[in-house]
Amino acid sequence: MSRWAKSKRHYSRINLSFVSVFGFILLCFYSILILFVIGWALFSSVKDDFDFMYSPFGWPESWHFDNYLTALNKFSVPVDSHGGSRDVFLFEMLGNSFLYAFGAATVNTLTCAMVGYASAKYPHKKLSHLIYAIVIFTLIFPAVGTLASEIQVSKALHTYGNYFGILFMKCNFLGMNFLIFYAAFKTIPWDYAEAAFVDGASHFRVMSRIMMPMIRPISLSAWLLSFIGYWNDYYTPMIYWPSHPTAAYGLYLYQFSSGSDISSTPMKLAGAIIVFLPVFVLFLVTKKRLIGNLTVGGLKG
Repeated sequence: MSRWAKSKRHYSRINLSFVSVFGFILLCFYSILILFVIGWALFSSVKDDFDFMYSPFGWPESWHFDNYLTALNKFSVPVDSHGGSRDVFLFEMLGNSFLYAFGAATVNTLTCAMVGYASAKYPHKKLSHLIYAIVIFTLIFPAVGTLASEIQVSKALHTYGNYFGILFMKCNFLGMNFLIFYAAFKTIPWDYAEAAFVDGASHFRVMSRIMMPMIRPISLSAWLLSFIGYWNDYYTPMIYWPSHPTAAYGLYLYQFSSGSDISSTPMKLAGAIIVFLPVFVLFLVTKKRLIGNLTVGGLKG
């Protein structure tokens, strides 16, 4: 090997090391910043209004855990019900959030996985390229101004205000999840499928029993990210499922509440922490799977 080639390889390793170190420092700084914000919100949520105004970053002089009880009692959304009106409180909103986020994340992840598999593994290149181009186009140029027509279509199909109707809206492949599954399936050799076809397996069996289990960590990651996104989505349930408000919609209204007992910043933070906790617990439960082996592909002898 020439001296020039050795020098080029040496400088390439230096550049790669510099990028790795810089990325590590940047991620550490970002993690510390996120932990600081969460810690500040936790400590501020147990202060009283006077303590927070004069010492927003200091240690609480007295711990007011009753802020959470007040937030639980005042966290409500009025909805129309059978010609009348009733208040939906936090525990019911959390249930609605779980139903919406779990169902929407599940159907969207499955739809993206199936379309990504078909586009990556079947030889209809023109159709695959068209689907890929449509996804890229919708990511770059998102559709706007379609709300009125979407509501009219959902009412015409009798899916407006219906749980299964709102899940039907999420059965689409237009998003980043499609690109993730498309890239994941591209890395899996087709030899697995050919061996299964020889044994008499159908196309659906190959997809469901061989291909999908091989990208299980990626599927779980995509599902969890979608779940968090739908958990924080207040816009869609507010418009298409108005009789079943979610916790995100309740928090959206809660932050504008003007009652004397919940108008302070510590009370607002207490409500935000309550809505944040279920997603945080879900992450703690699934973190080992998420940081596990995310590699796929490669024939094993």
